[in-house]
Amino acid sequence: MALILDIPSAQKRFEQYATPILSAFAESGIASGEQITPPMIVDALRQLFAVLTTDVASWDPALPDDEPERISDLTIGLLMDLATWADRLGEPQAKTALEMITVGIAAWVCNQHGAIHTLEPIVNGLAILANSRAETDELRSLAQLMGQVKEAASADYATDLDGADPHRPWRILLMNWGITATRAQDPAEMRSAFAAILRHLPADAALFFQEGRQQVAQGDFPDEVRAVMEEAAEGAGRSLH
Repeated sequence: MALILDIPSAQKRFEQYATPILSAFAESGIASGEQITPPMIVDALRQLFAVLTTDVASWDPALPDDEPERISDLTIGLLMDLATWADRLGEPQAKTALEMITVGIAAWVCNQHGAIHTLEPIVNGLAILANSRAETDELRSLAQLMGQVKEAASADYATDLDGADPHRPWRILLMNWGITATRAQDPAEMRSAFAAILRHLPADAALFFQEGRQQVAQGDFPDEVRAVMEEAAEGAGRSLH
């Protein structure tokens, strides 16, 4: 399973999974009526990918500064519309793939220093990719991207207005960032992720680091990784008193 952290990879994966969705829709006999149908969504996404593959420096300078994030948000929204159709048409693999494709769009908008407004599919895609990885280099790339996504989404999500919902994307993103950084055995990335958890998820921090300490103690981790986890666990414990 490719990481899909760039636009060419995302576009290739999109074309791969658009085909079965279009075929399933054609065979379904579903009356289109006034619905936005898979062929319409696929056509729009192809046009957006054509834009995303061009150098932003070559775009019309009269466009607003936030045009990259507008394009990325529109692309993610249409990918999720297509994912809804994939689910309806009985194409679960395509639905999962479309969530993973949003990760490539997120990486692109982060590189453009834009904001991320639609977080849930990106968080789902990052989780799928991280859970399918064991190599520390790949996990490090994913952890670093999670940190970039956190920064890009902070303006919309850091207030954490849905704090009572344990399944909220912001919480899952920060938790997965910490877990992935630990699995990547990257002390610097761990410190960044752990600081974010302590700051934004204080109610979750103590249990998170307690469980992390147990996992690190049982696993084959370098001493520096163990030390960073111990330091975070002790800090979270002190913050409770």
